[in-house]
Amino acid sequence: MHLFHCPDLLPDLIELPEGEAHHAASVLRLQEGIRIGLLDGRGTHANAELMEVSKRRVVARVLDRVLDTSERTALIHLAVAPTKQNDRFEWFVEKAVEIGVDRITPLMTERTERSRMRADRLLRVAVSAMKQSQRTWLPRIDEPMDLSALFREELPEQRFFGWCEGEHDTLVARYLPTVDAMVLIGPEGDLTAAEAGSLREHGFQAVSLGAARLRTETAALAACTWMSFAQQAR
Repeated sequence: MHLFHCPDLLPDLIELPEGEAHHAASVLRLQEGIRIGLLDGRGTHANAELMEVSKRRVVARVLDRVLDTSERTALIHLAVAPTKQNDRFEWFVEKAVEIGVDRITPLMTERTERSRMRADRLLRVAVSAMKQSQRTWLPRIDEPMDLSALFREELPEQRFFGWCEGEHDTLVARYLPTVDAMVLIGPEGDLTAAEAGSLREHGFQAVSLGAARLRTETAALAACTWMSFAQQAR
């Protein structure tokens, strides 16, 4: 069954958003009467039947709705420095959504290699990954922010940052899977000592992600994977 993202699944008749309608009508060439799945990104899945398919619009009639409550009881928030190559960061977003993440914040640090990042493009990547992995929850994708802006946000109780300098406990040893958590991953040039000090002042713990020196996107995905698996193993 083909899946489509529709933020509002309350009406019985739903007009698909422009991008999803184009994909249904012009790419997949679906016809009236076909059954499809609809995801709102907030835990609801709906089965629907296509009632109207044209180049101008696609309308579906909702047959039933199911609320998925099985995702996670503890939230996972990743703040990650954008990589120099945009496709590497988009790859991270895609895979993190497939594994399971609740919020992604592109983080601008002193050594971040990329000065701009389009949250709307990252959201499209996230929507595609949600549909491909058949998840029902779409993570929040923030506009890029620096540390000072991040510290003004409401942050989870557990706060970690990966840092290559010194000896630290592993994330696996420190993470409690029943408590909301945030992991911050700096750029490939690493965080500065001043940034690390500021993070500690705001309640972040330095952790190790293993003996190898990982690329930014690999480190972020490793953290996401460990936390997601820890929750599933409870």
